[in-house]
Amino acid sequence: MVTPLEYIRHFPRWARALMMLGVVLVTGCSAPHGPPAGALQDVQSIVIRYQYSGWGRVDEVHRLEPGAGRRTFQRSSQLDSQDDPDAVVTDAIPAQRVAELLWAVSAPPWSRERGVDAVARRVRPARILEQALPDYSTPAPGCTPRAFEAKVHALLQGASLKAQLGRYYASGIWTDDDPAMRVVIRYEHRPPQVLASNERTLLMLPWVLGDPGAGDAAVTTWSVPVSQALRRLLPDSSKAFERLGRREDAILVERIAATARVACEAQHR
Repeated sequence: MVTPLEYIRHFPRWARALMMLGVVLVTGCSAPHGPPAGALQDVQSIVIRYQYSGWGRVDEVHRLEPGAGRRTFQRSSQLDSQDDPDAVVTDAIPAQRVAELLWAVSAPPWSRERGVDAVARRVRPARILEQALPDYSTPAPGCTPRAFEAKVHALLQGASLKAQLGRYYASGIWTDDDPAMRVVIRYEHRPPQVLASNERTLLMLPWVLGDPGAGDAAVTTWSVPVSQALRRLLPDSSKAFERLGRREDAILVERIAATARVACEAQHR
């Protein structure tokens, strides 16, 4: 005999997500730290604007609105293409992806330590090694390329990698790279939710939840799920999609390589 729980487990993930949100709506109770009751059914629109200046300029606007039956959301994306700056790409995305963002935004804020730990699990040490080694072209006496490689490798292990990422996020990044993302979730029967970031770091962490300009008390979160949920709402041709998908960047590679070089030269001095 198939139990109700076993039956539900055969549903697609999006169907299970909608069912759970539907249960919340019927009972009138919100799940702990989750979105308010009926949040998905109450979404009027989501607008994601991504702007960038530095090595080029980008101004993208993505608007999502519920489709028939709210099983999907209709997405309209103005991608700021140089060939056709007024081009708009439209398609449909599963409602589950919107539900993922609502849950991520409504969860308790993540600490920087928790965010760094999650980012560390995304970093690919082999890719950092691959990018760092060619830059070591003038070895100091005693610090051979092999010794330098060993130092880089050591910095990419466990607690050492987390320490490098902690310094990467804490020290700031000063380049011509100037991104900004602002997201507004509008509801039919409750105030909008706003989140934004202009960070140059991986996953644009941290995010600021709330709109200080409207009198909201801004809350900072280092939530990796917020970045991931936003990316899943974007078309893969979007520059914002590309940025939120980065697992390493040149600044992180440069800083790890510089730390490795100093350690290697000090050891072989």
